Amino acid sequence: MCGPVCAPVKPPVKASLGTQVADFFSNIFSTADWPPRWHCGSWSDFHGWLYIISDIGIWAAYFAIPIMMLLLLRKKKDIPFHKIFLLFVAFILLCGLTHLIDAAIFWWPAYRLSALVRFITAVVSIFTVYALYRVIPLVFNLRTVAELEAEIEKRRIVEEKLSQNEIALNRSLELTTQHNQQLKNFTHILSHNIRNHASNIALVSSLVQIEKLDKTNAELFEKINNVSRSLNNTLEDLSHAIKIKESVIKSTTLNFEAVTDGVLKIFESDLKVNNAKFAADFEAAEVTFPHIYLESILINLISNALKYRRADIPLEIKLKTYINNQLRTVLECSDNGLGIDLTLHGKKIFGLYKTFHNRKDAHGVGLFLVKTQIESQGGQIEVESTPGNGATFKIIF
Repeated sequence: MCGPVCAPVKPPVKASLGTQVADFFSNIFSTADWPPRWHCGSWSDFHGWLYIISDIGIWAAYFAIPIMMLLLLRKKKDIPFHKIFLLFVAFILLCGLTHLIDAAIFWWPAYRLSALVRFITAVVSIFTVYALYRVIPLVFNLRTVAELEAEIEKRRIVEEKLSQNEIALNRSLELTTQHNQQLKNFTHILSHNIRNHASNIALVSSLVQIEKLDKTNAELFEKINNVSRSLNNTLEDLSHAIKIKESVIKSTTLNFEAVTDGVLKIFESDLKVNNAKFAADFEAAEVTFPHIYLESILINLISNALKYRRADIPLEIKLKTYINNQLRTVLECSDNGLGIDLTLHGKKIFGLYKTFHNRKDAHGVGLFLVKTQIESQGGQIEVESTPGNGATFKIIF
């Protein structure tokens, strides 16, 4: 029931939908068709102002919440689901606007504007619900604060242990470096002092006139000379091995065929005298390695093949290179010589002064140097052999 200022209500005139829509938007701000809400119905002051203050309070809260959400998004750019936040901002603002217009209608009855705002609010609300439905499975996959705190605590414990292990490792490394340096110094001092004494013995021995000694003393002195020469040779070999382990030699790109040709010239006469056959298949043409080491390795391997050949058949030496399954370059040196009993000698085959055949010219230094040289560059050496069927040495660079 309207109040006393309400004008008489005119019966509605039926119009088409298009006319109604056009009339609605053309008169969107018009208030001519309705009285202010104060005059529509029986409102007491208390009831009316309670309604108005409640709507304004709701609008103020709905206006403040989006502002705080936007500030949060601006400060924390890594917050997930930005679009959902923005939809909620629009939804809450529009909801607040409907309450503000509802309060204003007590003086300004813009019912058409109120209906439009409510419709827009409904559309945004539906989109917000749909977007929230789409994102809920992703939200469920997010870890809770408790889970994140547990993860942080686990990482903290692991980092503490790693820190402790790192400190212990650094201390061990310092001690190892210190001990290694002391051992190097001791080795150099020992080698230097012993070589001095050995050289002095050899020098003094050279001053003795053997022809003036009787037969017994001459034989004894000759044995002393042999021991002195052997001692000097041993010290020289040890010194060479130490230098290989300590020195850093620059690697260059080497051509296997070129280096092999240079080595074969050294053994040209030996190969001819022993009627040896030599074959090479360099599938992998090049390798990055120190030239002096590759040359030394080839010299030692070919020298051993000549030294430990079989007397009953012509010697055959084969060199080949290839890339293995680990994409590493491999050099193989095979012969048909005496071979090595790996069951008996396998563990000491690369040891210093280890010999496996009764030959006077066997010193047991060559394979030791080959192993030392290849391992100094991060490589390795392997051997396959059976007595009487030759040997195959694999140098894996």
